[in-house]
Amino acid sequence: MKVMKFGGTSVGSVNSILSVKRIVEAVDESVIVVVSALGGITDKLINTSKMAAAGDAS
Repeated sequence: MKVMKFGGTSVGSVNSILSVKRIVEAVDESVIVVVSALGGITDKLINTSKMAAAGDAS
């Protein structure tokens, strides 16, 4: 069994996700795929938490 982890820019667009799909489909054994935050999401979460901590309700 193989574990493959993808995140960030490797899942940040439709074309990137399709590339990940091709990579996973090319493996001839059982695969566990772990996907972390999509490209840019982690930065947005950090910025949102900073805004909330500063009292910015937007």
